[in-house]
Amino acid sequence: MNINVATCLLCGDTAELRYGEYPGYQEPATYKIYHCRHCNTAFSLPRADASSIYENIYNNADRVPGYNRYLRYARFVKKFAEPLKYLADSAEAYWGVKEALSQLVIDNKAARILEIGSGLGYFTFALVKAGYNAKGIDISETAVSQAKESFGNYYICNGIAEYATNNAELYDIVIFTEVIEHVDDPQNFLALALTLLKPGGQAIITTPNKSFFTDDITWASDLPPVHSWWFSEESVKYIAKSINADIKFVSFSKYYKKNYKVVGLKSQRDGRLPCPYFNKDGRLIARTARSKNTLKVHLQVLLSRIPFGTMFTDFFKKYLKMLFGKLRVLIEKDTIVCKDRGILLCAIIQKPPDKKGHL
Repeated sequence: MNINVATCLLCGDTAELRYGEYPGYQEPATYKIYHCRHCNTAFSLPRADASSIYENIYNNADRVPGYNRYLRYARFVKKFAEPLKYLADSAEAYWGVKEALSQLVIDNKAARILEIGSGLGYFTFALVKAGYNAKGIDISETAVSQAKESFGNYYICNGIAEYATNNAELYDIVIFTEVIEHVDDPQNFLALALTLLKPGGQAIITTPNKSFFTDDITWASDLPPVHSWWFSEESVKYIAKSINADIKFVSFSKYYKKNYKVVGLKSQRDGRLPCPYFNKDGRLIARTARSKNTLKVHLQVLLSRIPFGTMFTDFFKKYLKMLFGKLRVLIEKDTIVCKDRGILLCAIIQKPPDKKGHL
């Protein structure tokens, strides 16, 4: 038996072992990382239950790198006159969904929208404040309770499988931002999501984008088992095709013209491995300082309330990011500049129309 290959968990083709003992999110676990050339997907083995890790993340949400921003969004989103614009200006995922909705929705109130995995609830709230007829669903009773308390009665506590059974063809659009890389069976998950859609309805998904990176990069996503998959554009096309759905991708060109972004590859190519986030006892090892980010958002709120403040900030931020980004490219060399695509992809997956061909 060849231990350097495995059956691809997505397409069933042969996947190659890229790293034998890749660090996990919590010590001392390590994982094998496989890449499939057929569908351009990376995945981790063995599969593991991440529920205790998620609990640790929630308990340390304000200090866990990457996840602390979600708590920050929830704390500050209500302070902005345009919450959806604030989120879209802050992160590619929310910009991608906002751009997709602008292409798909003609009447904000008429189109029924469901955010799957709504978590702390701030994005569903931002959609509602932008005039969309939106609700959020999450399996966590704690998250839904907090979301209702913070933002209103826009949330449902349920698992997608159970909810889909009793609510088939209820929605025009479903949204899940950075969710499918967490689930064991993405094809079944997306198929369940499509049962919630009316014929011709659309699912908008975002996920870390393997297609952006060169093939020699082993893993540029959250550590396993928090993320079990690293999908490419080809991966998502394969998933859509497997459930008989059409797909197209949102271009990020307008986002990156405003938010010049450079991704460095040197640390990933020189053999430096990432460190776990929690030790074996569940104590947080890696921490993110809160003060700088909090002060930054307070300044954003202040400027958003001053005439021309936001316009000035956007102009200044755009050219400052471009200047430092171009300097970084000159100095580091081993970089990729985000243009039409970046570290996240956003896909629109359309459920087939009914048998009469009606959308």
